[in-house]
Amino acid sequence: MPLHVFLDTSVLLKGFAAYRGHYSPRPYLNDTQAKRYTFEKCIYEAFMAFRGIGGKKPDEGRQDWAARNLKSDTDPLPVGKLISQEHKGDKDRAYYWLNQILEAGVNVDEFEWRIMQSYSCTCTTIDDNNSRDETNSCDYHKALAELEGLRKLMSERSKFEKLCDEFHNFLSAYAIREIPYCEVFDIERSITRQVSPAYLEGFVKDTALPSEDFEIVYAAMTIPADILVTDDERLINCAWSLGLNYPLDASHFCKSNEYELKVERIRLSHGA
Repeated sequence: MPLHVFLDTSVLLKGFAAYRGHYSPRPYLNDTQAKRYTFEKCIYEAFMAFRGIGGKKPDEGRQDWAARNLKSDTDPLPVGKLISQEHKGDKDRAYYWLNQILEAGVNVDEFEWRIMQSYSCTCTTIDDNNSRDETNSCDYHKALAELEGLRKLMSERSKFEKLCDEFHNFLSAYAIREIPYCEVFDIERSITRQVSPAYLEGFVKDTALPSEDFEIVYAAMTIPADILVTDDERLINCAWSLGLNYPLDASHFCKSNEYELKVERIRLSHGA
């Protein structure tokens, strides 16, 4: 009987880095006797890691994942570098253009045409002293620089989208099923489960799970997972608060480098 293995964000990112580098897959990814799962939120957290956002706990490996793994010209710049390199330190502007570039990008060719039309005459106008209109010329070059900046932001967004697509390919390659929010927190779907979203307040009161991990652990319980693989030490410690009354308890948690030993112990205990 296959084991149900839930993969947290921290180990997904480690596996993805190996996948991109064409290294041997980690044991929790190539176990042919396991069914692998993750939660929709873990995928969102991975996408934020690509931007250098989130992951305040060092052992998670999210906060500096982009700095350590995105070094190719085809990789997107993390937000921190976009702020300094493309927006002259303006954080608000940098975050605004992460999204708004999608709308501006549709019209960038029209912007270029308008610039050329607006300045094609004025930039070559000869005034009464037979000198070039320097103000118009300056405005023209400034407009071109702004246009070039938009093209660079479009390129960065495209790189980010491709990296997200590559991550989905990674999930497919190792048959990792994504559990969506609607499946986890839909009361109608949870009728046959041991846990229900109708009693989340009780679950909160019973445990001391970090708020950012609460939904992830709950999603793993709905499977229920035989193993939850994570390198988040704080989460592993707090998992002891699950006690023995839920489908998941501290004995189900393990670090990525302990996976093979954990599987061996479970299968021996089951007489497999």
